[in-house]
Amino acid sequence: MKVRIRVVGAPKTHYYREGMEDYLRRLQKYLPVSLEFVREKSGRSDKARAVREESLNLLDGVPERDHVVLLDVKGQARGSVEFSKWLYRVLGQTRGSLVFCIGGPYGVSRKLIDRADSRISLSSMTLPHEMCLLLLLEQLYRAATIQAGGSYHH
Repeated sequence: MKVRIRVVGAPKTHYYREGMEDYLRRLQKYLPVSLEFVREKSGRSDKARAVREESLNLLDGVPERDHVVLLDVKGQARGSVEFSKWLYRVLGQTRGSLVFCIGGPYGVSRKLIDRADSRISLSSMTLPHEMCLLLLLEQLYRAATIQAGGSYHH
């Protein structure tokens, strides 16, 4: 079982990077997770084009057998225990990898939305994608420790 997280733009803020590195290190004991950053397009004048290109880049190298999960404010919200059960059920059923996609500041294209096998929401609030990545890593770690019967989730 393999989890890939594909994100538009690498984190620029040191405290997000430090938090992400910490959770990635903790996760390796339970679940192999890789981070893959795709270039953020500087499409401030042509946001629609930037969204299309970023979405294509997120999907580039994602085989059809992979289960694509789009982080989306309109996605399904789950509690931590429910997320853990869902995560391990999907991992057990997926022939390929579980690929989480986090779009850029202007969202994602219809093509990526349509390709997504699942859409989940970390919050009904709009969050910076750096924070989404950190929250996702923390929830993956929490889910893994729940699955393992650890004490992290009280």
